Amino acid sequence: MSLTYEPDENAVPDEHWRGTFVVSLAWMDRAPLLINQSQRDASGQVPINFVTVPGIQITKACFVNGVYDNIPTQRCISDLLAAQFRRLVIDLYWDATNLVFNLCPVEIPPGFQNASSGNGQNGSTAAISQTLATSTDSLAAISTTLLGHQSGITANALTASAFSTTSTASSNITKTTAVATSTGAAGTLLLDLGPYKCSPGLNLQSVIDIYQVYLANTSDTVSARLQYLVFNLHAASASTAPTEPAHAPLPDRLPGADQLVGAQFGSMMDDGVYTPERLQSDRSNLNQSWYHGGDNGRFPIAEYFNTFPMESGDIWTPDGWPSMDWLLFMAEKRLLLSWGQVDPQMLDYDFQGDAAVVFPAGSLHSDRPVESNATLALASGCFYRSGVTNVSQVNSSWAASPLSGQPGMNSFSSLVNNMTACGISPMLNATLGTAAAETGLEPYQNFIQAAIFGWAPGEPRNASQLGSDPDVSESQFRCVLLDATASYQGLWRVENCQSNYRAACRIANQPYAWQLSTFEAPYGDAAAACPNDTVFALPRTGLENTYLYHRILVDSAAPGSESFPGVWVNLNSIDQKDCWVTTGANGTCPYSSNDNDIAQRQVLIPTIAALIVLILTVLTLLVKCNQNRRNSRTRRRGGGWEYEGVPS
Repeated sequence: MSLTYEPDENAVPDEHWRGTFVVSLAWMDRAPLLINQSQRDASGQVPINFVTVPGIQITKACFVNGVYDNIPTQRCISDLLAAQFRRLVIDLYWDATNLVFNLCPVEIPPGFQNASSGNGQNGSTAAISQTLATSTDSLAAISTTLLGHQSGITANALTASAFSTTSTASSNITKTTAVATSTGAAGTLLLDLGPYKCSPGLNLQSVIDIYQVYLANTSDTVSARLQYLVFNLHAASASTAPTEPAHAPLPDRLPGADQLVGAQFGSMMDDGVYTPERLQSDRSNLNQSWYHGGDNGRFPIAEYFNTFPMESGDIWTPDGWPSMDWLLFMAEKRLLLSWGQVDPQMLDYDFQGDAAVVFPAGSLHSDRPVESNATLALASGCFYRSGVTNVSQVNSSWAASPLSGQPGMNSFSSLVNNMTACGISPMLNATLGTAAAETGLEPYQNFIQAAIFGWAPGEPRNASQLGSDPDVSESQFRCVLLDATASYQGLWRVENCQSNYRAACRIANQPYAWQLSTFEAPYGDAAAACPNDTVFALPRTGLENTYLYHRILVDSAAPGSESFPGVWVNLNSIDQKDCWVTTGANGTCPYSSNDNDIAQRQVLIPTIAALIVLILTVLTLLVKCNQNRRNSRTRRRGGGWEYEGVPS
């Protein structure tokens, strides 16, 4: 059964997040898709290994009760993608009987692999053919027995007791047995395999199908996001012993070249996958890759990695990664694949065969142990170090930490937010609530929203929500202040652009080096207020934001200094409501984010079309009238008509 990307309407971010998100009508023409635009644009030039990306373990989120059903799985993964989860960890189980990667932990009995729907009922059974591994000696004995009989005995009629394995050389013999079945969502067939209920056709191709549609439906400049897929590799347990540990597949039952994970993704969506092979090629000459032509605004920030000159004058890097903007808009890549945990039974998998497509385990993930205190601030593990601003000493590359507990939701959100502020990607390895994500998505949405760096809860608000003076135009509450007071602790809020505050100034484009302007100014003059050798800037990651926040605290505590309630950062929506730009007070919105504009466009299009039709109709009538007038200009002569013009 082919799956697709079809999230529930409630899966997209709600109206509360409209200021943080931008509207696009790219999602299947069914409902506006709200996208976290300000966050993507803020970190767009940061190399992807320094951008925190929260992750989620699909088994914990979608298969809560051991039910692996096609339709709920489609909705669960779709909802998580729509909710803005961009790193999904998927458990793949190699079914050595059917030579396919399934999501179910147990091998699918032969004959059912392609049976995705049917009339299964709870408690019913169906006949299956079970593959048995037999030794060469047993096969010889069976052959002799069969040759000695002429009554049409077949292998299916033989019982399992007829076969004893005495060597490792094997072949396949089948016998008839039975398996209990039940009915899943939308009438799908489920096989009851020990503690699991599994749709036979739920496999790696199902995942590929969902991602193909998702990437196609989010391929415009507003909706495009970089996605990460991490695969934990397992061997499936035998269908006759679903609760026992899986055996290592025999050499001739391991995945072949066309069955490798990377090969399957490569054949289906090669153009959209950024591969290890491409990374090495790009690193070898940055002048011909990340810094070649195009828009400088897409280039990765070089201060985040090491570069070295070549004899040709070009530069290369041993450790750099591209930026998200470069991948999305220059290279047109949307997906990175990597290995996660690999079971000992699958160590003979052909990893070298996938090396050009799938990143090795640990390439896109670096475990960062953390400990939190009573307030859920990180007591250890945070990458912020007072007075240390050199990237090589604050190396948060690919840092991630698992979250497997389930404290109160408010506390959980605080912990997630604090991890993000410390440069660590939170990896959810737990079921939130008591149901799978497709039926209980809200706690997962809260999780992903808590991983948004910068904005304070409830922000950005408009003038009416702020209870401002009615004489103050809402258009003036379009500028962003990093609020250093105890209520906000370095988070962002909107502020009247005419108010006077100091400006956040970055030193020499260094990620963690900040200086504050020496005087206050309205937002429009913030850039001019920054000292020489600094630029008015925006924190591009949660860790950069933490460094700026602590810069404010340190300067406020200096002898003779006054307390700073906050500083302007380079983010505003002056040009267009809800479209947040990082290009200064005069920056223009590159997106269409105003619902009224969209509604007006939808009304104007048929109106303009009607006007065009009316104009064409009038022109046609005028032409016909003119032609009739010309034809009627004749003289009567000799009882007939004489036409003016060229005679025929």
